[in-house]
Amino acid sequence: MTFSDHPRIRPLELVPIREGEDAMYALRDPYGFADTVALPMGAAMLVILMNGERTLGDLRIEFERKVGKSISLPDVERVVNQLDERYMLDNQRFASYQADLMARYQQLEVRPAAHAGGAYAGHPEALRAQLGNLFTCEAGPGLLPSEGTRAGDTVIEDQKLCAVMSPHIDLHRGGPTFAWAYDRVVTESDAEIFIILGTAHTPLASLFSVSQKHFDTPLGTVETDRGFIAALKARLAECEDAGEVAKIFDDELPHRSEHSIEFQALMLQYGLGSRRDYTIVPILVGSFHPFVQHNRSPGDSPAVADFVAALRETAASCGKKVCFVVGIDLAHIGQQFGDEELITDARLTEQWADDQELLARACEGDAEAWFIHVAAQADKNRICGLAPMYVMLEAIRPCRGELLKYDHAVAEDRTSCVSFASAAFYE
Repeated sequence: MTFSDHPRIRPLELVPIREGEDAMYALRDPYGFADTVALPMGAAMLVILMNGERTLGDLRIEFERKVGKSISLPDVERVVNQLDERYMLDNQRFASYQADLMARYQQLEVRPAAHAGGAYAGHPEALRAQLGNLFTCEAGPGLLPSEGTRAGDTVIEDQKLCAVMSPHIDLHRGGPTFAWAYDRVVTESDAEIFIILGTAHTPLASLFSVSQKHFDTPLGTVETDRGFIAALKARLAECEDAGEVAKIFDDELPHRSEHSIEFQALMLQYGLGSRRDYTIVPILVGSFHPFVQHNRSPGDSPAVADFVAALRETAASCGKKVCFVVGIDLAHIGQQFGDEELITDARLTEQWADDQELLARACEGDAEAWFIHVAAQADKNRICGLAPMYVMLEAIRPCRGELLKYDHAVAEDRTSCVSFASAAFYE
C-alpha cells in the first residue's frame, strides 16, 4: 500500500458530467499535475469522504451510511490505490512527484503548449484550418486581410488601439469571439510588445506572476520580452522588498498549465506570426476576492498600486510600441458554480443586462467603476476577469472602448452558463 492509512484527496474539482442512475463525475486537477478521470457515483462519493481523517474502514462505514449501499474494504482500497497512482492524493508520493516536476519545469527555457491536441488541434495544418474558421464562420468577423496589408490601414486617424479584451473560454465554445478581438489586433495594431494579462485559475505566491519563459505553440514559438521584464522587475524593486519581487518573478509554475495566456499567445501567433516580429509579456493576475469581500478598492493596496504603476511606467519608457491583451471571461452562473436553481431564460436575460452594464463601465475606461459594479453585488456572478481587466484599465486609462462581440455558453442541462466578450480599447 503506497498511500497513507488516512487518505486525503488533493484540492481537485469534482464536476458532474452525466446524471441519473449511471451518473458520472469528472475529477479534474486545476493545477495540471494529474490527468482528468471519469468516476462513477460511488467512487465520487469516496473522493468526497477522503479528508485525511478517516481510515479505509471509516471510509467504508461512512460510505454505506451516506449512500445506503454496501461496499467491501478491498473495493475501497482499490479506488484509493487508483487515485494514488494518478497523483490525486495529498501524500508524500505526490509531494516528491511535484517537487521533481517543478524542478524540471523551472529549468525550461520554453513553456510547452499545455492544451495542444485537447482544447485545440495539435497539428499545424489542422490548427490553421480550425482558427481560420473562427474568423470566416457566420459568427466571426470575416477573413483576415492579406499579409501585405499594413497594420493600421483601417484606423481612424486620431485613434490608436492600445488594448483588446479577449475570452479565455475554450475555443470550441467561444472561438468566434476570440476572432473579433484578434481581427482588430491584425488590422489596427503595429505594436511590437503585447502585454498579456490573464486570469490565474490557481493560487499565486503573490497577486501577480510574470513568466520569463517563451511560449511554444504548434504554429511556432512566441518570444517573451525578457528585456521588458527585467526593466519591470528593476522598477518594481524600487518600491517593493526583494522577497515580494521574487514572488512575482520566480513564481513560474502557475503558468505551466494555465490556459488564459496560452490561448492569447496562440491567437497572436496565428494572426501575426507570419506577418511581423513581436514579443509578449505574460502576466497572471490573482484573485481580487479579498477586495470585494472587504469592499475595498484594489487601488488602495500598495501591492496593486505599485505593480500597476511600474507596469505603466515600463511600458511608457521601453521605447517600443505596446498593446495590452486581457484574457478574461465574465459571469459563471448555475448549479455547477454553486447556485441553487437551474438556469432559466429569464435568468439569462437578467445576466445579459448585467453584463452589458459591466462592459459599459469597462468601455468608459473606468477601472474603479468596473470594480464597484462587481463589488456592489458581492461578485454574485463570479466574474472571471475582474482583476486582469482592472489592472489593464488602471495601467493605460483608455479614452474609450468598443464592444465587438458578446456571447455565452449554456450547458444543455442548464446547470451552467459562462458569458464572455471581446472589446477594443483606444487611447
